[in-house]
Amino acid sequence: MSLHPEAAAFLDRLAEQRMPPFEQVDVPTVRELMSGLRQAQGPAEPVESITETHVPGPAGPLPVRVYRPSRRPGPCPLLVFFHGGGWVAGDLELVDKPLRSLANTSGAVVASVEYRRAPETRFPGPADDAYAAIGALAARAEEFGADAGRLVVAGESAGGNLAAAAGLMARDRGGPAIDLLILICPSLAPADGSPFASYDQYAEGFLNTRAAMAHFWDLYLPTPEAATDPYAAPLLADDLGGLPPTVILTAECDPLRDEAEEYGRRLRGAGVPAVTRRYDGALHVFFLLPGFTAARQARDDITRALRTHFRD
Repeated sequence: MSLHPEAAAFLDRLAEQRMPPFEQVDVPTVRELMSGLRQAQGPAEPVESITETHVPGPAGPLPVRVYRPSRRPGPCPLLVFFHGGGWVAGDLELVDKPLRSLANTSGAVVASVEYRRAPETRFPGPADDAYAAIGALAARAEEFGADAGRLVVAGESAGGNLAAAAGLMARDRGGPAIDLLILICPSLAPADGSPFASYDQYAEGFLNTRAAMAHFWDLYLPTPEAATDPYAAPLLADDLGGLPPTVILTAECDPLRDEAEEYGRRLRGAGVPAVTRRYDGALHVFFLLPGFTAARQARDDITRALRTHFRD
């Protein structure tokens, strides 16, 4: 299938702006370029309330922004979210508008976590931050008007990697009890030597490229040997049994598509309920563009998953 017209127009605008490839610029420039995506996100939806707070991390406090949805009485699920950005970029602001929309559509209290970034902090630092934040936020769920017994962990791109890694950590370390994982275009295995067809089919020309992903993995991993650690690359875990039910959302025109869908197959093979949904014609960054058709569909799919899982 060809690019969705919204995605094609978005790429045309980037081409007009002569946006350089991520792998050809330094980290500060990557961060500036990714923050520029906010200009394409449209207006911010109002929510009932926003709380700025911190939770303790392994190396100090981690900033958290909590969104309480409009028009939702009573305790809500707590959805802990990790932003993308190749582990080197992204922050609370990058996902502010998407998460406002997600909170209102899904009825969940959404807690957005800002973790330490590479290359200043390489693996396992960001994954350890994610795991620590989940436990700390679950312990404070009532404070935010959420139900600690309805804990959802989600992430997009590199944040999907961290969400998947934290799911493995929670299983291996005896908690916290995660009810549902939601992985949006997650990066789950190193780019170098990737066997997946989508890495060849969408190697370049679709914003997220094979070269960019290889660059981000190089910045994230402290050593080549770390590439085999399942907390760095969850797809390489020997055992995926005992993980929470998982929803995996993928973009058709994304190098990461096939590895994410393979993760869903492996989860099901390990007896874990896992649902995969592919958005035709969508780019890797679709979730960051709340007005795009794929983003609206994703919010609706997440809402259905929450309601089905918790039987609201």
